[in-house]
Amino acid sequence: MTRTALAAALALAVTALAAAGCSSASEPKAQSAPKAQSEPKPTAKPSRTAPACPEDGVVIKGLPVNAAMGTRAMGITLTNCGTSPYKINGYPGVRVLDEHRKPLDVKIAHGSDIVDDVGPEPLTLKPGEHATAVLMWRNRVTDVTGGAVNGAYLALTPAEDGGRPQTVRELVDLGSTGKLGVTAWHREGPKPRR
Repeated sequence: MTRTALAAALALAVTALAAAGCSSASEPKAQSAPKAQSEPKPTAKPSRTAPACPEDGVVIKGLPVNAAMGTRAMGITLTNCGTSPYKINGYPGVRVLDEHRKPLDVKIAHGSDIVDDVGPEPLTLKPGEHATAVLMWRNRVTDVTGGAVNGAYLALTPAEDGGRPQTVRELVDLGSTGKLGVTAWHREGPKPRR
């Protein structure tokens, strides 16, 4: 598979997965039989699950990793789940964490040689809208003395300069490169290099 074909397939997959990940369709719930009048009503228990929409009004999710010939690409989506417009302009903040959620020494770079990164554009996401970005890395070992870097989690924020980190469990097998590329947030996703 040529680099152009791989990049085109990657861009299409990221766009399709991002759109599928934002569906609000839900399955109909099964109706239960009515309870007898004499049964006591259960007392409400506090929920142990996270709220459907965090306080800051955005959710970041990771999409499946596309791996081919040592090159890895992972789409991420930022969805405005709140009730007010949400403004972003730039790159997601990314930290690679180990199995114990401790930061690893990984260089985060803008762009990649896989897809064109046209740079940041100011976006205002209405409630329910989303933006996408792509993380890219190579599983290449060029230095056998230092060992391979394998992350177990990603801590993602809406912007590089802060925000509430949202953790995604994902194997980030950087080999000995120690580098991970990221594109800026865009509505349509990155375009493949020609």
